[in-house]
Parts: sequence; structure tokens; C-alpha cells
Amino acid sequence: MDMAWAFGIASKNDPSGLLAVRIDGQDWALLDSGVNSQLLAVPDRGWLLLEVRVSSPVVAARGLAPLVYQVLVFRAVVCHERCRSCFGTGEDQCLTCRAPLVLFKGRCEATACPTNGYFEWESYQCRLCDYSCAQCHGPGPEACTLCPALHFLSPEQIQDSTGPCTISCPVGKAAHPPSRRCRTPPESTMKTFYMRFLFRIVYEDMDYNSNLQRMVLNATAFVLGISLSDVRGYRINLLPYALEMVAEVTSPFLTQSDADRVLIDIWFAAFEIPVDEVLTLTWDSVHPPVPKLLEDPPIPAWALGLIVSAIMSFFVICPLYCFFFRRMNNTRKHYLVPVTSPVFMDIIVHQSPPWLVKRFMAHESGEKAHISDVQ
Repeated sequence: MDMAWAFGIASKNDPSGLLAVRIDGQDWALLDSGVNSQLLAVPDRGWLLLEVRVSSPVVAARGLAPLVYQVLVFRAVVCHERCRSCFGTGEDQCLTCRAPLVLFKGRCEATACPTNGYFEWESYQCRLCDYSCAQCHGPGPEACTLCPALHFLSPEQIQDSTGPCTISCPVGKAAHPPSRRCRTPPESTMKTFYMRFLFRIVYEDMDYNSNLQRMVLNATAFVLGISLSDVRGYRINLLPYALEMVAEVTSPFLTQSDADRVLIDIWFAAFEIPVDEVLTLTWDSVHPPVPKLLEDPPIPAWALGLIVSAIMSFFVICPLYCFFFRRMNNTRKHYLVPVTSPVFMDIIVHQSPPWLVKRFMAHESGEKAHISDVQ
């Protein structure tokens, strides 16, 4: 069909509807119903895309998109119908695309680059991001805007929108779950809490398969939105019908209350093995207080024993000495009659007052001496 020019005509069946026409993905222009459009040049190579849009208030009120009709007019098929220029007739041999399509890996199939790609203005085509990026604004690992799971964006300045992705934040920074970035932690001290998981699995399967243990730690970090360096295995216990695993979580941006708000359904979907119970534990509940060490007594044990021995020896030896040894010694002594000095007798007998002598005589005779008699 060797035609150099073409035009379009459209009519509407809705009086309130509006018609618009667009050429090769350019801006929309109003089109009168039943009136020919302007003459359009058909290129020598490729095709001419003529689009007519019908919009209606009734359709818009129902939340539906306007109806678009597309017509392709071409002279000869050299490139694929979606290619503007090409190096072959195949759909993956495009060099440039018809608007509004974009070129990606030689194909013109989408109107935007994939999520893991960016548009290169020099070549007018989509390029894949660096393997370390989930989304980016350009080539290289420094142009990442979003990181894969378990990775965090680490820009040089907090206001930068791009930066490299890292699995472990640099020294002085920590993973921030809401923004998926490495940020400087607040001045408050980092608090540690524990996640207790109860799995329906025998101990042998968990013990001899290190991938299962790594899977639990990876899933915990993924669900909580923290770095792998913030999650560590703490304890594994074999219960009668299940396996208990406790993971230690240390993050300045994540609290125990944040972990409590995660539903059990999310945990169940995250693990490859069935989980029956997920419980958060505090540091104090996992680490009971250490018993206080006994203080050293003010008196050493050897000194206390020496004092007690001395006291007991005193209470044993003193009665023996007073009531046994002294008495035995006294029984063996000979009684000696004391010799009274004549001077002493003269002073006591002859020079004593009469009342004292009478009192002494009454005492010796056994009589009771009256004071009046004595005097």
C-alpha cells in the first residue's frame, strides 16, 4: 500500500463524549466528530500510528478508562511494527522505538523501563541497574535508590537520594527499617530483646542442616526490616514435640513493641518450616539476675575459731581450777596454828572499849546482845 498521506475521521454515539487524536504518541488534540483530521505523512520506513480517544463523563464516573482506538499505516514492512529503526525484521532487532515505547534489550514492548533499570538519554534506551541495586537512577553501584532485601542504602550524606547498597552498615551507623537506609543512631543506648520461635521440626533436621538456621535468621531480619548484623542466634532447645530457637535482636531503631505488632501470619509465610508460636522476650527474662556474692566476714574464719576455742577453754579450765585443782591442793596442806603477837593481844583485849568486849563475849556465848546492855 504505497500511500504517502493518510487522514482519520471519527464519530461519537454519546452526545456528551469528547474525541481526541494523537499522532505517534505525541500530545492529544481535540477532534470534531464526523470531520476529517489533517493529512498525515506516512514515513518511507516504519509505520504511522494514529490514535483516537473517546472519553465520556458517564464512563469516567464509573471509574473506567477512556476508550482508545489505534490505527497503523505503513508503506512497506522493513522493521518490526513497534520499531522506528532496526537492524533486522525481528521484534528483538530494534534500534529505536515508536513513541511512547522505549527500547530495552532490542525490544520495544513497554512504555517505561523495568523497575531494576534506568533510561539512558544518550542512547534512548533502558539499561539494567548494577547487580547490587533494586532500583537506580544511573549506572554503577553508587546510583542505587532502592536496595534488595536484607540490604540498606548507605549514602554519604543523609540528604542524598542515591548511594551504594550494603548488607552491613558502616561503623557509627545502623539499619533504619522505615527508610531502608543506614543512619546515625540516636544518642539513646541500644536495647536488646529476643525473639522466641517454636517450630514443628525435629532437632536432627535443624542441627544437621545449617541452611535452616541461616534461613531463620534471614527471615527474622527480613520481616523486622533490619540488617543481618543486628540478628544473631542465641539458643536452640529440643522440646518434646517441637524445636525452640531464640534469636537476639539489637537495633537502635527497633523496639520490642514494634516486633510485637507483627502478625503470626506474616511469620508463618516468611519461614520455610511451620512455626507455631512467636514470642518476644526482654533481656531480664532471658538473663535472670546473677546471685550476689557473699561478702567476706569482718572476722576471718580462722580468727573466729581461735576466739571461740579460747572462750570455751576459759569456761572449761576456770571451773576445773577453782573447784577441783585448788580444792585438791588445799586438802593436801597441813594446818598451822597461827601465833598471836602479845602486842596484838594487848591492843585488842586490854585497850578495847568495854561495850565491844561485852558484845564479843555475848557472841561467843550464843546470846543475843542488846545495844542497851552492851553500852
